[in-house]
Amino acid sequence: MIRVIGLGSPSGDDQAGWLAARALCGRFDEQRVEVSVLDRPGPALLEHWYKEDSVLLLDAVRGAGEAGSLHCLEGDEIARLADAAISSHSLGVAECVALARTLHAMPGRLCLLGLEIGPVRQADTVSSQVQHSLAKLTEAAYAKIVLWLNS
Repeated sequence: MIRVIGLGSPSGDDQAGWLAARALCGRFDEQRVEVSVLDRPGPALLEHWYKEDSVLLLDAVRGAGEAGSLHCLEGDEIARLADAAISSHSLGVAECVALARTLHAMPGRLCLLGLEIGPVRQADTVSSQVQHSLAKLTEAAYAKIVLWLNS
């Protein structure tokens, strides 16, 4: 089973992971690919991937990249970013991966696709820049899922 998890919140550009995950709904056999969205799960994220074969995380991130750029990090690459504050959440994905490693709760395959956003802004809708980049995130997620399904 491949589990796709859109991470974020209902605020502004932080919705990017949710929107990309929702765009994937119905594109795959639900017996092989499960898609969900989570609102800033923090360490509860581990409960959603524990003992899964493959987990694809989709999220809005803030790192050193240009807004609209796409980050693709696999397994331990994610945990090494715990000090880099790549997430817009207080206990981000990198910290959750580091915790999962310690607890021996990692999925077989783990990938984070992150869409770089600008400064966090309080709004109900995503910025035009993120709206323009959502297709790139969604198609990268689609390609990763197809790759995993065929491997």
